[in-house]
Amino acid sequence: MSKISMLEAVKIQARALIPVVKALEIELGKARAHRLVGDALAASWAEVVASRSPERNQHPAEADSGFEFPVESEVVEQSADSYGRNFTACAFADYFREIGEPEVGGLLTCGVDFAVERALRPEWEFRRTQTRMQGAPFCDFRWRRRPAGPES
Repeated sequence: MSKISMLEAVKIQARALIPVVKALEIELGKARAHRLVGDALAASWAEVVASRSPERNQHPAEADSGFEFPVESEVVEQSADSYGRNFTACAFADYFREIGEPEVGGLLTCGVDFAVERALRPEWEFRRTQTRMQGAPFCDFRWRRRPAGPES
């Protein structure tokens, strides 16, 4: 049996998800539908990634999710307590923008990042202010280790 790429898997999911999201938008309104779908997808994906990655709080530079994402990136900051990576090419964003569904693409792909990071790196703060899915030239992933709290 042949393996499918992560991009092809997301395209299959999108073909099933887009009509569901559109129906929910009609029934619930766009904002509520996107919040409902986005929260469900983020929780589910965070659980999957966490189950595949037993180590927590690994430095982002050392982490390996076990997935091969169709992206290109460059490291823009790296120290023991911080890490920055700009994703300069993303086949997910290209695909969803090509089919005119970047908002649904954001729910299915970009929208899961914060939940995944909370699950994998609770001792790190994760920020991202822009995505290629939204039309930015790059996704700006930034991590900072949270200061250690007082011992109990």
